[in-house]
Amino acid sequence: MSAPKNTLTLSASDVAQLASVGRSTVSNWRQRHDDFPKPVAGSAASPRFDAAEIRAWLNANGKEIKDLSFDRTIWSAMDLWRGIAPPEELGGLASALISWRYVSDPDSPGFDETLPAETWWPNLREVGSEGDLIRRIQHGMHSYEASHPERHPLFEAVAGSGMSNGLLQEMERRSGLLTRFLDALSSFDAPRIGEAFISFQDHLTYSARRGYDEHATSSALVNLIATVAKTIPGPVHDPVAGSGRMLLAVGSQGKSRTALTGQDINVAACVQANQRALVTARENVRVRPGDVFQNDLFEPGLAQVVVMDPPYNASYHQHERLYLDPRLPYGTPPKSSMDTAWLQLALWYLGSQGRAFVLQPAGSAFQSGPVGRIRAAMLQHRTVEAVVALPGGLATQTQIPLNLWVLARSHETSDPERVLLIDLRHSTDVNADAVADALQGWRDSRLVPTKLPAGAFTIAEILADEANLTPQRWLSSTEAAPAVEEVRANVEELHRAVMQTKPLDKLNASSLAAAAQAPKLISISDLLKAGSVMVLKANERVRETDYSSEGTPVVTGRWIRGEEESKRINLSILEGAHVITRPGDILVQNMGGLAARMDSEGGRALLSSSFQLLRLTSDSVIRPQFLAEFLATSSNQAQATGSGIQRIRLQDIKIPLLTLEEQDKVLARLAEIRHLHAAAHAVLNAATNTRQNLVEAIAAGTVRIT
Repeated sequence: MSAPKNTLTLSASDVAQLASVGRSTVSNWRQRHDDFPKPVAGSAASPRFDAAEIRAWLNANGKEIKDLSFDRTIWSAMDLWRGIAPPEELGGLASALISWRYVSDPDSPGFDETLPAETWWPNLREVGSEGDLIRRIQHGMHSYEASHPERHPLFEAVAGSGMSNGLLQEMERRSGLLTRFLDALSSFDAPRIGEAFISFQDHLTYSARRGYDEHATSSALVNLIATVAKTIPGPVHDPVAGSGRMLLAVGSQGKSRTALTGQDINVAACVQANQRALVTARENVRVRPGDVFQNDLFEPGLAQVVVMDPPYNASYHQHERLYLDPRLPYGTPPKSSMDTAWLQLALWYLGSQGRAFVLQPAGSAFQSGPVGRIRAAMLQHRTVEAVVALPGGLATQTQIPLNLWVLARSHETSDPERVLLIDLRHSTDVNADAVADALQGWRDSRLVPTKLPAGAFTIAEILADEANLTPQRWLSSTEAAPAVEEVRANVEELHRAVMQTKPLDKLNASSLAAAAQAPKLISISDLLKAGSVMVLKANERVRETDYSSEGTPVVTGRWIRGEEESKRINLSILEGAHVITRPGDILVQNMGGLAARMDSEGGRALLSSSFQLLRLTSDSVIRPQFLAEFLATSSNQAQATGSGIQRIRLQDIKIPLLTLEEQDKVLARLAEIRHLHAAAHAVLNAATNTRQNLVEAIAAGTVRIT
């Protein structure tokens, strides 16, 4: 299917939202009404419809029409640009145009009447050609930036030197591409432009960037930092501001936020931060591009609140410069990691009685060498007020657990002799308000929180233990010792686990003989050619936010590798046909390693292109479980290629060709080993828990051996 030139299209989900119905209703309309608009683009599994035709059909059939959400409206309009540039570049162009309407539309709260009249949003329709339209918008953007230098950079994606001329030329060549997008932007009220921008940026992160944005702090961490910092008045600075989510969130809470400043090495991230400030009517924001270790654009002591979510465990390409950097008084970080440099940089920007809140990987709290010496010097100068250990999975770009460091200028911490340590590693839901109350109670009154796993420890004893600031190291000694009832339960569980183990019956040394010759190896490609197997792939992508704890279980890497996985999804939100596993299907992960698992029950949704499904035909010469067992041999693992993420071509994977009778014998032996492996694993876990609790209980005096 090929859409007519410059046609604005809608997905089936868009149509459902437009008509305030479910996707099943849209499918029903397509089947029962011959006059329902035919798809003009997309595929059979994911069709797209002409937006004008859909609206006309809904009107003609008396259906109530509800405007699409901002992000869906803009996203559908961007579908016109599919394939002419990378998603990041197209997203930057769309963001710039949304921001431009904010300042150029007389109905917008951000309208600047000093702009040349011909560049005002309503007057853009007077332009005859697409090229003239582009140049008129560029002229207006240059004019705005010239009269508002404090907001620069703002329109780099259209008016900046970094703009891809190829994209603009393509826009000009394909007449109507830009005009139709501007029509989509004009479809919602100007006073809500700011809301549209935020909604679109979120959609961009979870669709084009697949939930990952190295320049955006996760919502959970943004909320945590904004909440813990709100009781400290004064200006805010972020020397690694990224897209500005955290800086603006902290600025929206608390008193006397007279200035919000930031810097980031990535120009596109700074542009997004400045656009976010613009469309949310923040006049006191300045975010500048530049390498903070090479060209610091802000003066020391300018903020009462410093916040930071720096890159974790990152090295610096000009490490030798750091030896003479006056902002690093406690030591030069190792070449392998800049983490302790960020901690010192946070202190550089702090004003008197201010506080810095810095996210760090857990290693900063315990590593030795230069990291340990810097940590010890910071403790000796009384700059560390608290460290909060957070659970893994809160960041956008990594699953590693983080620590939140709370810092003050030298000898300005709340307690000059102690540090507050809080351990939330095992929290399933970090209560930001509870953490904020705990930190404020410590800061104002030196109160150790009682509702959180926390303790205050002297700097002297921490220094004596290699300056280790890992909360769990110190708080583990304060945990209640296991009672005799708990240890007895451990012992009973160990006995039950041992009783579940059974000796091997079919597999023994005497049942094995030397093979006369090696079996024939056949590849997945051979099985495909013979019609013995089909390969199925995911038909669509989903956002991380689409998953839930209810609905249809989803195929994940954890599940393929034999772990239990609770990720589920409501299938009604998906577009087009989706792949659901059947009993006997084999799921394969062939990127970043090789793993396979047979689905014995079926009913799982395949939603990721990282996994592939093998479905054997009725006349296949291979048992499903046999295929799953022999896919991940060492010889198949050795087929991996790629300089980054290693990938193994599914067609190249080979397995031995045995008779069905021989396969059944092998599977019977492997089943015994698998059962024994599971039983042994249960024994190991039970024995480990029993030993640890018994030792702890005897040492604490809660248990004795009779």
